[in-house]
Amino acid sequence: MGSVPVITLTGWSNSGKTTFNTHVVEILTQAGVRVGVIKHHGHAPGGVDQEGKDSWKYEQAGACPVVLSASSQYAIFVNTPKREATRDELIAKIADDVDIVLVEGFRSSAEGAVELYRVGAGHPDPKLTPEERIAVITDSDELAAQVRAEGKPVFALDDFRAVARYFCELAGLQSVEL
Repeated sequence: MGSVPVITLTGWSNSGKTTFNTHVVEILTQAGVRVGVIKHHGHAPGGVDQEGKDSWKYEQAGACPVVLSASSQYAIFVNTPKREATRDELIAKIADDVDIVLVEGFRSSAEGAVELYRVGAGHPDPKLTPEERIAVITDSDELAAQVRAEGKPVFALDDFRAVARYFCELAGLQSVEL
C-alpha cells in the first residue's frame, strides 16, 4: 500500500461538517479526484448495521464478514467485538483505491485537523486547541481573527471551492484543476 494523503475535518456535533464536506467531495470528484471518506460514528452504540435486517441476522448467527450487495453498491460488515477499528486500519483498507481520504471525526488520531465551527450550532468555544487546528471553516469573526493571527487559513461556511483547493494543496494534488 502506498501512502495516501489524509485530511481530518472535525467540529461539534450538528455543526454542518457532513453537509460542508459533501460539497467539497462533489467538487473534487468532478475534477477527477478519487475521494475516499471515513466517517467516525463514535456516538452509535453497537455497530453500523441495522438490527433486524437480514445482514444483521447473519452477523448474529456468526458470519464474519457479511457482504450486502445491491445493483449499484455493496457494503461489507466486519464484526470487531474486541475493539473499534482504528483510523489507520480503515485508511489502509481503502488507500489503494483513492487519491485522497477525508476523515470526519477520529480527531484524537489526527496530527492536526481542519475545524468547522458554526456559531448557530450553539457551542461556546471551538472544539480544537490552536495546536490541534491547521485551519478553520467558520462564521465567527472572532475565531477567524484568532486563527488568522496564528497564521492559519480561514474559510467561510460557503467557501467549498476554496476548501477543495486547500485540501488538494495539503494532499500534494496541485495538478488538479478545480
